[in-house]
Amino acid sequence: MSSRASRRRMIASAPVYVALGAWAAVCLFPLYWIAVTSLKGEYQIVKGPFYLPFVDFTPTLDSWRFILWDASENLLLQFFNSAVVGISSTALTLLLAGMFVYGITRLPFAVTLTSAVALGLLAVSVGGVSLGLFWLAGLAAAGFVLLLVAGRRIGRRGPTLGKRALLFGLLATRILPPVIVVLPIYLMALHTGTLDTRFALIVTYTASNLPIALWLLVPVFGDVATEQEEAAQLDGASRLRVFATVLVPMLAAGITAAGVLVFVLCWNEYLFAAYLAAGRAMTMPPWVVGQLSMKEGQIGGDIVEWSRLSAAMVVMTVPVVVAAAFVQRFLRRFGIWRRA
Repeated sequence: MSSRASRRRMIASAPVYVALGAWAAVCLFPLYWIAVTSLKGEYQIVKGPFYLPFVDFTPTLDSWRFILWDASENLLLQFFNSAVVGISSTALTLLLAGMFVYGITRLPFAVTLTSAVALGLLAVSVGGVSLGLFWLAGLAAAGFVLLLVAGRRIGRRGPTLGKRALLFGLLATRILPPVIVVLPIYLMALHTGTLDTRFALIVTYTASNLPIALWLLVPVFGDVATEQEEAAQLDGASRLRVFATVLVPMLAAGITAAGVLVFVLCWNEYLFAAYLAAGRAMTMPPWVVGQLSMKEGQIGGDIVEWSRLSAAMVVMTVPVVVAAAFVQRFLRRFGIWRRA
């Protein structure tokens, strides 16, 4: 009976697996086509389509030699910049988001509306100094001082903002289109001397992805302290030690999953990199989209450009695929993602 029941279940689920396989083929075929195109020469691109290497055509590595070792191109430098900026931004984002979520979920939290407005004015004052708008910085600083004085008189009697309101406000900053904030960020980097540096990209990516990391980590951390945290505190451990040695190892799988999403967002970021990095700190997306296509178009090699651009896209895609595979194994190791 059990064998018959299992056979019936297999027959009933066969259409589902067929549909999933067909959809996977549709999703993976563009990646396969990019990889195959990177191995083609001009004749195969013009006279194609050719689908199977060593069957339909003889593959060549000319495009890979050009993007990796040609003196006029710096793909390895752009790859290094993307890796450094992506890993650094992801680590910094997770650290700040994790400490923030730990604070608002484990500690009594209430921010008065006066304090929130004062912090906003302080941020405007700092931004005004960075942009050279000293009149704006002066007005914001004066308002900040006035609110501090008023806040000391009012005390905690004014309206307060809860954790949900604060999280919603932080998420609202991410809802803004990046094109709205890219110009002020560019001016700040220009006036502070950090334009075309990895530092500017790391700080910008961290600030732009911090709201997303917060909302991803809130359900991971939970609303109340666990028994292990309470036991560690009873043994005399500090809050920082509980966070670093107890909570983070317990929630490693969820934090890693959130980190992969943040890393993908950093790796694929184009707009900020195009404005803030012009040469030394340029990352892969603006280089692949703009610089390579423009240079090849100028010399009239629009046919072979497809092969070289495909090779560059393969180099850009591989780290994301490897990161996803690593996280899948990591989650399966912790029993969160099991094979069917």
